[in-house]
Amino acid sequence: MQVALLGAGGTVGQVVGRLLEDRGARWVAVGRDERRAPAGSDVVVSVAGGDLATTRQVVAAALGDGIDVIEVDHEVGYLRWLGDLAAGTGQRTGARVVAGAGLRWAVGDLLSALAAAPVPGPQEVHVAYTSGGSRHHLTPGERRAAIAALEAPGFALERGRIVPEPPGGLRRLAWFPRPVGPSHAAAVPGGESLTVPLHLASVRTVHTYEAMPGWRAELLQARASVAGSAGGRRWLQRRLARRPTRAAADRSEERWGCVAEVAGVAVLGRAWAYGLDPVGVTAEVAVELTLRVMGAPGGQLGRGLIAPSQVADAGALLDAVADRCGLRWSRSHTLLERR
Repeated sequence: MQVALLGAGGTVGQVVGRLLEDRGARWVAVGRDERRAPAGSDVVVSVAGGDLATTRQVVAAALGDGIDVIEVDHEVGYLRWLGDLAAGTGQRTGARVVAGAGLRWAVGDLLSALAAAPVPGPQEVHVAYTSGGSRHHLTPGERRAAIAALEAPGFALERGRIVPEPPGGLRRLAWFPRPVGPSHAAAVPGGESLTVPLHLASVRTVHTYEAMPGWRAELLQARASVAGSAGGRRWLQRRLARRPTRAAADRSEERWGCVAEVAGVAVLGRAWAYGLDPVGVTAEVAVELTLRVMGAPGGQLGRGLIAPSQVADAGALLDAVADRCGLRWSRSHTLLERR
């Protein structure tokens, strides 16, 4: 079986290629001037970025040919486009699509499934991330995604409806494990609104947050306001383009964390994960999902858009990643007071 890797020369793509080789998987690179996956490929792993026209062309062609797609990009505007494509072309050809197949937003989706396990009739999901200040240093792909996001409105799930998610508009205390501890967090557009309802059908509300102090949340809101005009977007794009790229050695020491809270009528479930090296974890998650999708028979996982939690048991998948990169995770639940 063969993997077509789109974006193999990028920061994440290089790590994905090496990990695929370590796991004994054959892969072939898809160049930016190509429009289709190479013949004989069983799955396309896309790490090039959904802001590139080539990415969308290759992904659309792959789904049209019935080839599965693992998409690592986490820009939610692109993921929503991909979800719509999966609902149409993917359903028709039988191709399977796993979107947001990296640290963001797969880890949040997996933790949501774990947190929901002890909760009868889960209704609300709140997922928060922390990056230890590393958002000031972006990979080239992350920088392009951030620029693309300025023109694509974010969304969340609220009472069963997809609604706009203004950055920083909603605040929450996120219960991260030590050494981070409880932290103030502000809402950001997240892919969990797209994936969590696929496996938690009773959930009506899904929001994603980023840990940040109050002043930074206010700045986030101000930036969203500036991005509302064409001139403001151009100014922000120039600022983002000047951000430094962090060296691989520095990235390996970056700390990250994620916590998911799932609330029902009487029980609150919580699951969290943390570790180092967001790029390495993203690559490990993407490869693990890829190999499990490749190993599943055509009809086993369904067709169209598939949440990471539907590919395999969430705990088993996180354990597999933890064995390879030092990720740690746990979960708990609390009885809620009846009103």
